[in-house]
Amino acid sequence: MKKLILVLFSCFCIHSLKAQSIKFELSDYTILAKKPIGALHGISGIEYISSKNQWHLASDRGNYFIFDSIYNIRDFEKRQDIAIAKKTGYWFEAIRFDPRYSTFLYAVENEYKPNKDTNDTTTYVGYYDSFPPAYLIPPMHLPADNKGIEAIAVTDSGTVWIAPESGWQGETEVGNDTIHFWKFNRKNSGYGEAIPYSYIIDRSGCPLSVTEKRGGISEILAVNENQLLVLERCFDEKASKKIKAKLWQVTVEGSTLKKDSAPAFDFNDNFPFVVDNLEGMSWWPVETGKRQILLVTDDNPGLNNNQRTQLILLKEK
Repeated sequence: MKKLILVLFSCFCIHSLKAQSIKFELSDYTILAKKPIGALHGISGIEYISSKNQWHLASDRGNYFIFDSIYNIRDFEKRQDIAIAKKTGYWFEAIRFDPRYSTFLYAVENEYKPNKDTNDTTTYVGYYDSFPPAYLIPPMHLPADNKGIEAIAVTDSGTVWIAPESGWQGETEVGNDTIHFWKFNRKNSGYGEAIPYSYIIDRSGCPLSVTEKRGGISEILAVNENQLLVLERCFDEKASKKIKAKLWQVTVEGSTLKKDSAPAFDFNDNFPFVVDNLEGMSWWPVETGKRQILLVTDDNPGLNNNQRTQLILLKEK
């Protein structure tokens, strides 16, 4: 009987540990030079590949950068002129690397309507195990203007989570706050069928905005097999003219992703500067101590918008 009680207590402790709420605080930040100085502009995806000690950054206009020897966040600006830079043609919104299966995954969002830059009006998720790439989510038309697929997370087991920015087709409108993440279990030959999980998105942050009233999920990150960090943000163009952003921890409960009662971090709560268009997020490498995450903002196309790429490092409290 005592052994049974001990086993049950141990299981309870392990479950409680996995379900702990994470809270973050600001650790460091740097703001890069305005365009056209430097190369790191329009960054929408970021990933650290530990086996190579490399940082990979991707833009939503096809630029891709690989950095070695990054020891603090200011090294990105110092080393941007000697980073490996490539033109890909992909309008990246998220990039992820699965070290267990050596798989590279990426989300692409093109335009809602054809314009001078592109006639492609699709959004999709692809992956490379070997050439040629395959689709995890085949190309589909954007469900709303500037609202495609922006977020990918990969767990240690190789499970992939995909989040649409503001919902799939039929889910994006104000008045419907339930959207769905899709979970794909890894199989040796690829991935299983999409498993939907409901999620309550915040559509209250920017109610006067034309497109941002829908809210938006710009990135997700795996904490463990049953928990994610979800970055929600919108641009309050009609009122404060500022980005409103919160980082949420969510936990799998049945077929639902349940938010914690309070955000893991609020970027508008006594933040030392006005945060910009948060787009990319990755775990920062730490050998010991508290976990940290690195976030990057997208300074958007054009030379006259006065936006600057921001790198923000958060650490677990």
